[in-house]
Amino acid sequence: MTVKPSPSPVTGRGLCYFPTTEPWNPHKPVKIIIAGAGIGGVASAVLISKKVRNASIAAYDRQDKVGGTWAANVYPGVRCDVPSHSYQLSFEPNLDWLEYYPKGSEIQEYYEKVVAKYGLTENFHLSHEVLGATWLPDSSQWEVTVKNLTTQVSFTEKADFFISSQGRISQPSIPDIPGIHDVFQGELVHTARWPKGFEYSGKRLAVIGNGASGQQLIPNIIGEVSHIVHYVRTKTWVTPTFVGDLLVATADQPGGPRYSQEERDKFRDDPEAYLEHRRAFDLKFHNRHQGGDILGSQANLDLRERITKVMLQRLGGDEEWLQKVIPDYAPGCKRLTPAPGYLEALRSAELDYITDTISHVETDGIVTKDGTLHKVDAIVAATGFHGGFTTLFPVIGIDGVDLRDKWSSNGNIGYPETYFGVMAPGYPNYFTVLQAQGNARGGTVPLQNEITATYIAKCIRKVQSQSYLSLNPREDAVRDFNDIVNGFFLNKVTSDTCGSWFKQGPGSTRVLIAWPGTYHHRADILRDPRWEDFEFQRAQNARLNRYEYFSDGSTERERVGDVTNYLRAVGSIDVETVHEAWNE
Repeated sequence: MTVKPSPSPVTGRGLCYFPTTEPWNPHKPVKIIIAGAGIGGVASAVLISKKVRNASIAAYDRQDKVGGTWAANVYPGVRCDVPSHSYQLSFEPNLDWLEYYPKGSEIQEYYEKVVAKYGLTENFHLSHEVLGATWLPDSSQWEVTVKNLTTQVSFTEKADFFISSQGRISQPSIPDIPGIHDVFQGELVHTARWPKGFEYSGKRLAVIGNGASGQQLIPNIIGEVSHIVHYVRTKTWVTPTFVGDLLVATADQPGGPRYSQEERDKFRDDPEAYLEHRRAFDLKFHNRHQGGDILGSQANLDLRERITKVMLQRLGGDEEWLQKVIPDYAPGCKRLTPAPGYLEALRSAELDYITDTISHVETDGIVTKDGTLHKVDAIVAATGFHGGFTTLFPVIGIDGVDLRDKWSSNGNIGYPETYFGVMAPGYPNYFTVLQAQGNARGGTVPLQNEITATYIAKCIRKVQSQSYLSLNPREDAVRDFNDIVNGFFLNKVTSDTCGSWFKQGPGSTRVLIAWPGTYHHRADILRDPRWEDFEFQRAQNARLNRYEYFSDGSTERERVGDVTNYLRAVGSIDVETVHEAWNE
């Protein structure tokens, strides 16, 4: 109950306001919907469930397993080129990784176990596709439309906060080649939609594309097929490892060394030794590319020389082959891709390496511009994904405009104009995970997701605890941030001639993937939200007094909680952070 203001008997100035006779409860119930059950969706659900009390969380994903790209990609040879003990959530270390570079299936199983461990299995609604979301100004909520892919029934659900963790590489792209869909009589497969039971043994395959999936697939199937016709549009730098000083995987051992039972037992028996093992890995990622990301720098030229030597070695010293595969752009313009066995496989008698442009597809094969027909039984498109840096479904904001229309290349903004890689102006209580500007140099993908999820939790707590209904980043703050982004990448290798999913298009175009700085720069900037960059919508009672949430002057914690948790045991007191923990 709120008591109306009355003139102050004490000062004669202002009013007396008695908000309510109840204690202050900073944990009012909130509903949160997450789109996506990949690494970002899992990290967000777990961290927010622990950092935001009284939160009801529902996560939806169109796949039938959690894991995102690691659930979707099951082609032969799929694995991570980042060491397993770094490619995990920092707060949920797995002592039982089998290999130095983990298989995709092992990563998927890890995230499935994480969801189960934190009691969130029932919160993840799989085989459910988010079709769209609309902001409802009258109730300050998101109305989200979801389709149950099992029953084909659609329904709507309302939430106070909506988090998009749709994934940047989730919607497969098959090139628009005449005849590929309606003329070709063989099987057409995308690596990210590898059919269960697809029989390729003894067949002639066309593999279009030489990105990470094409590079992993070819050496893993070349011994089983009769022939591969490999179509390459742009050339790629093939590095020994993703970053320096990691163990080099080989064609015979693409996962690197296996962890023995003895090593795994040691991790379990000696936590400090395991911690040092993890720190040694992560340190390599935080120290990478020192100066090598500047276009034309000596460091980048040195990197080019080192990679070229490795590529020549893997090609058996064949200079003619080196000239066929060496790119004409700076290393780092596209993602550097370790590819154990790929270059070696190119020289196989069972493979044709085709750089001529594809003209069209006939019933039994692919025709290049020079008129040559290469007959194949199946076409495998290792051709990447549609741009995932803008929402893949309608998101309608305050002004009734779809965010896709603002952010598309022909929209009125023309690129994803985010606030700190996490929010969008005009779309209150809407957050994105690992979207445009959401990935900083150094630190692995799981770690980047953790930082974003923690920031989102702080924003939710702000609204939850202080009589607000929503927060929305200011347009001027968003413009200033994006001006910083533009300036930061002007002299970087990403501005070289290559085309890459890192950016808007070939050449010196808008960089989409990256934060303008290092991981630690991003983590420190996001640590304390700049509340002055936001517009807040107040709850109805707070229109009379912004401190309505003061309530009766006491707290709910005094009634039900631990009121001495600011005290710590001798030896565990950290003066630097004392009285700063959000739940003290």
